[in-house]
Amino acid sequence: MPVKSRIWKSSWRGAYAADSSRCERPWGAAISALLATVLSVASLSAQAPATQELSLQEAVRVALEKNPTVKASVAYERAVHEGIAEARAVRFPRLDFSEGFTRGNNPVYVFGGLLTERQFNANDFAVNFLNTPPPLDIFHTQFSAALPLYDAGQTGRRIKDAKLNAQGAGEAGRRTRQEVIFGVVKAYTNELLATENVRVAEAAVKAAQSDLERAQARQEQGQAVPSDLLSARVHLAQTQEDLLQAKNAVDLAQAALNVAMGLPEDASSTIESGLKESRLEPGALAERERLALENRPDYLEAGLEAERATNDEHMARAEFLPKLNLFSSWEEDNQTFLTRGGNNWTAGVSLSFNIFDGGANHARLAAARNRQNQAQAQLAQMAADVKLQVREAYLNLTTAQQRIEVSRQAQAEAEESLRIIQNRYEAGLATITDLLQVETARSSAGKNHLNALFDYRLGYAALELATGELAADSRAVTSDK
Repeated sequence: MPVKSRIWKSSWRGAYAADSSRCERPWGAAISALLATVLSVASLSAQAPATQELSLQEAVRVALEKNPTVKASVAYERAVHEGIAEARAVRFPRLDFSEGFTRGNNPVYVFGGLLTERQFNANDFAVNFLNTPPPLDIFHTQFSAALPLYDAGQTGRRIKDAKLNAQGAGEAGRRTRQEVIFGVVKAYTNELLATENVRVAEAAVKAAQSDLERAQARQEQGQAVPSDLLSARVHLAQTQEDLLQAKNAVDLAQAALNVAMGLPEDASSTIESGLKESRLEPGALAERERLALENRPDYLEAGLEAERATNDEHMARAEFLPKLNLFSSWEEDNQTFLTRGGNNWTAGVSLSFNIFDGGANHARLAAARNRQNQAQAQLAQMAADVKLQVREAYLNLTTAQQRIEVSRQAQAEAEESLRIIQNRYEAGLATITDLLQVETARSSAGKNHLNALFDYRLGYAALELATGELAADSRAVTSDK
């Protein structure tokens, strides 16, 4: 070390030692406290729990709370349910209030107004006054009431129609929630599949890199031609491209799951890992079809529509019967807002009965009968469609279950075939083409097995959707628990 450098360092140390002796202790305590705080924060960060994985049940719960389709369905159910109270209100008296002001000099208006205000006197019989009366002000205050005494049961039918409509909206809402749950199950399982495909693609890239290394080693030993090395490089590039596409599929699947849950598409969430194999028994087909006709919300809604058509037919019949109503009113007519006037009341009962309306009631009744026949035919067709959908879902599920067994065996055989071909290639008994073909077959077998697991899991959810059993706590959602 140069002399000047040693002298400078020695001087610096001496100055620092001198300053340290004069340093105030509060600074040392502050530094110690700061270091303790940093270490404490670091310790807490190290002990902080990892991001909790989102289970399928939790994803379904979030969707039922936040999905806009569910919110719209709930709002519609509540709106339709208010129709029951609206229909029942007809059974109660109707009370109305009105306040009006008029001014004029029409002789008939003035003559009648004075009588209504109870301000008419003998001088008002003068001919000049009757012919050319001065303008008259009338402040008209009125309360009126009406009550139907008999309407041939139409009010009761309207209430029943409102109840059927509310029940139908409830079934439609239940079906909407089932479809949202199915969408979440599909998106969640699809993300699981995409994640597993990334694992398969990464394994394929790793294997392709090993094949390239084998080809390079054999070429260096003079046991392989340059085309073998080129083929290995092309194969590696293809596997790397497949890996990029698999990772992109994960991002898209995560965005789709967020949308299905009613979250922003770029929301951060981590789902449980692994496309697990679960044993989901489909049961007997006939029993599933029976359950569908008992539980399927859209089929029950169609049945309610048929009941409404029958109820409409009864309402159309009621148009031929008489109606009886009670009415009353009380009014006050003044020349000023509060004075110089009188009050009057009326009450009565009215009976109305249609004698001839040009055939409108008959046409309305005929239309109601045709709509009833239409609803019954649509209900029968829907029953056939529901049973067909159950059968389709049932067969798809059983086929997927069989595919799992076949693909599992094919996957094991592909692994063994790859091991044999690798040994043969290293011994010079197989070509690079044979090796790459077996590598591709192994990756394909792995993907086929994952696709079978995906179709099986989703197939069971589709079966529960077809039978109307799909719910937040049904087997399709809780199979991993």
